[in-house]
Amino acid sequence: MSLEKIENVLSENLGEGYRIVRENGDLSPMIEWVDWIQQSDDEEDIMVEVSFEDDTKETFKKGIFLKQIWHEDV
Repeated sequence: MSLEKIENVLSENLGEGYRIVRENGDLSPMIEWVDWIQQSDDEEDIMVEVSFEDDTKETFKKGIFLKQIWHEDV
């Protein structure tokens, strides 16, 4: 994996076709799509739901920094 290809992005800016680079260096499956989920009427109460190619999902708070890498750069 080419470390210079890793991008720091906000959770709401995760991209389809990328993989999340975990803190321990592990990689997620490839991201298939990213949805925003509003938990209540509060505009600040938004979560980011990520669906992966292996049919798993993960939810992140909006506005947190994550690392991603394009699936072909792994």
